Amino acid sequence: MSQGISADPGSSPARLLQSLTAAGTQARKESLPCFAERLSRLFGLGDTMKLDDALAFRSRQPGIPQSAVLQGLVQEFARNRRLLAKRIHTYGTDVDPGDHPTAEPYVHALLATQRKIAATTRQLRDKVRKAMQDQGQNLARLAELDAVFDHTMASYTAQCFARVPKTLEQRFRALETEPGGASRSGSAPGNWLHRYCEEAQSLLLAELDVRLEPVLGLLEAFHNEVSHHHE
Repeated sequence: MSQGISADPGSSPARLLQSLTAAGTQARKESLPCFAERLSRLFGLGDTMKLDDALAFRSRQPGIPQSAVLQGLVQEFARNRRLLAKRIHTYGTDVDPGDHPTAEPYVHALLATQRKIAATTRQLRDKVRKAMQDQGQNLARLAELDAVFDHTMASYTAQCFARVPKTLEQRFRALETEPGGASRSGSAPGNWLHRYCEEAQSLLLAELDVRLEPVLGLLEAFHNEVSHHHE
């Protein structure tokens, strides 16, 4: 796609899982049901009916995908990701560690950053869906399908991302008690605290990309439709 946005399918979830594992959470290695089966467990009867309605959706505005609309959305996607990434890279700088840093203020700062990421990406996803509703039948139906998936998986998604602050709190405590950490040496916080902030930033960046992947998928579909109609 244009504006420097590219996709590497599957890379963001894998990177998030690897980061969680590296931060101290053991990834489950046992055999799991196939993806389709695991996904179906999240859909109740009501969700299935909504999914059927989305598949049968017929747009009342069968327009032609407009490249100008797409470019505007792509630029907004890039701008929002840039601003969120900038905020993530400042994580921890507004916390005064003092002589004996504790995990609590860092967890609070992490939760505030997560809320900002979640709110901004949710608004962006809603905006892209609304723009697609009058950009042709295919995109309108895709927007309906995405809305169903978004609503159905919201609770599960929240549970998954709730692991991040818990994992990082454990990591904070592990680092401070390692040889050279403040708890053992009695000295001011040094490299261990800087290392913690770097690991937290890495996890937050991975979460950001995971939350943006559905938006990127919608934009890729939009791009394909525009290309098809201008061949």
